[in-house]
Amino acid sequence: MLPAGFFRQLIAEPGLDGVMHRLTETPLGERLHRPEELRHADRHAAEHYSDCLDEMRRVCPDPRIADVLALPHDFVSLKNFVKRRQMKLDVGDGSPSRYGEETWDRLWADLPTRLPGCFREAAARGRAALGAAPERPEALDVAVDSVSLKALRESAEQLGNEFVTGYFRRYDTAKGVEMLWRARLQQAGEATERTIADGRCEEAVFRALLRMDEADWHEVLPVPMHGLGPGIHEPTKALARLRAFAKAADEWLMAYAREAKRVPFGPERVLGYLVGLEAELYNLKVAAAGRANDVPADLLEGRLRACYV
Repeated sequence: MLPAGFFRQLIAEPGLDGVMHRLTETPLGERLHRPEELRHADRHAAEHYSDCLDEMRRVCPDPRIADVLALPHDFVSLKNFVKRRQMKLDVGDGSPSRYGEETWDRLWADLPTRLPGCFREAAARGRAALGAAPERPEALDVAVDSVSLKALRESAEQLGNEFVTGYFRRYDTAKGVEMLWRARLQQAGEATERTIADGRCEEAVFRALLRMDEADWHEVLPVPMHGLGPGIHEPTKALARLRAFAKAADEWLMAYAREAKRVPFGPERVLGYLVGLEAELYNLKVAAAGRANDVPADLLEGRLRACYV
């Protein structure tokens, strides 16, 4: 695994040749051969992660953990399909999904598939969201993501491992709060906020958040998110507070995942490795594609995720 300093050095490279040279030390080193390929780093990162998930299914004593980690990417692929097909948006699909266009076609047309029931629920909610707000992709995101979070947590719980369940319960809370916060800033309305809060594992906390002004949420969040970094309420602008929360929550989740290193063997270590690898690949594609598109270094650094090491 690569440390945080590596990505800062990658972003600071003076030229794309230096970026390419530094990438030889990474999982993308064998996939990117020319500077012009940096723009497609997201696709190569998705392919590498998909390959790693396939390998884990072959060698892991309980291959279901790879399926759990693949689930969010499947939902992202579904959303991207709908945005391209129904909303005519220029959206790529850099997610390592197990399913392709034909599967999503059948699901969206409400035809029989072998997909888990959670996808049919997400598609139904997505169709309803587009019917009510056909030009708002964020409404589709809320409809699908609220189902995705619940399905992810419930799938993790079925593994029967306390550490794995604990991680995804935390994930459910962190991402749920971020979604709710974003909906509040966008003035999405009470119905959208209730959709996000529905099904969260910390039901009482989300009921409280619905009643409160977001500027006061820091008074409630330390209870379900014990150990969350301080200062999320300090920025004066609401959007800055949201960004501060998202960064703090990302570190909070990764700090939990790092505890897997203390376990000699088992699904805990598999979870820690896959969570760490996903963050690493995200940072690599942000840095590589960002440099290729001349994105300022400070903006790229601000988008980097917490690292496993």
